[in-house]
Amino acid sequence: MNAIVQFVVKHGYSILFAAIFTHQIGLPVPGPLFLLAAGALAASGKLSIILAIGLAVIATVLADWPWYEAGRGRRGIRVLHFIHRLSRDPDYHDRKAQETFARYGPSILLISKFVPGLDAVAPPLAGISRTSRLRFLAFDGIGAALYACAYSGLGYVFSHKLDLAAVYVGRAGSVLGGLVLATVSIYALGRLVQRKRSMRDAGLAEMKRPECESLADPCTTMEGAEGAD
Repeated sequence: MNAIVQFVVKHGYSILFAAIFTHQIGLPVPGPLFLLAAGALAASGKLSIILAIGLAVIATVLADWPWYEAGRGRRGIRVLHFIHRLSRDPDYHDRKAQETFARYGPSILLISKFVPGLDAVAPPLAGISRTSRLRFLAFDGIGAALYACAYSGLGYVFSHKLDLAAVYVGRAGSVLGGLVLATVSIYALGRLVQRKRSMRDAGLAEMKRPECESLADPCTTMEGAEGAD
């Protein structure tokens, strides 16, 4: 961990941007550890935490963009299969990823950075599902901001205990991902209940109207009587 800190001290913001970009594009670079280092250096006044988070968000979204566009292409499913090529059953993982995205929609981009594996497939899945570019950028940008703030904030708070913070990185990701996923699930459930209530109310209204017409249209008769009065 100290080696990464010294590396960031030597090369500054450029290495932070490069590390986050290469991590998010799919290369084996420990992006979260670089964010921890940036947070720790911000605590000591050697970096600006706002600038570090801003660069991390830009790097993340720029890295996700090509995967999103690849998913929008004619061979979007092949892109997903390419990501799962090293798994035991690529077809199963392809189906599972599509089912997950179908269930939560673009909001899954809010937590994808915290879930290993999901961060790689979420952008192409957004493209495959024909999520609009503007909507993708909005959700992916917010997700990237949550990701950058969480890890750099952890480094800021534990700036004198970075090795301990590095141990907590995986746990923090799981906890934060679980909390956001629970929030999204509650929101989706609330929308579903509201939609069912609307459909039920609409059904009751349709049922009442034929009853009125079947009784020699008493509604019209009553309206005529009121007009005569």
